[in-house]
Amino acid sequence: MNPVTGLIASTETSTGNRRVRQLTANITTVHVVADNGRLLQPCHPARARELIRKQRAKCICSLPYTIQLLSLTSPQAQRQAEQEYP
Repeated sequence: MNPVTGLIASTETSTGNRRVRQLTANITTVHVVADNGRLLQPCHPARARELIRKQRAKCICSLPYTIQLLSLTSPQAQRQAEQEYP
């Protein structure tokens, strides 16, 4: 029993010092699948975000986070590649 308040409570939880369990896991790698469905080497999350932003990959699963590379045979992808690498 706490002598000041008279409550039966842990001092850590009553003062707000309790550690809260994180709901999201720290992602260290992202699984990568080729356009034909073959599993490739995992990559860094920043690289995965870059590929998704440039529309070269899409997210296919959120747990575990997995991206699928898009084919460069589409006309839009070929135009983007030509613009970036003249």
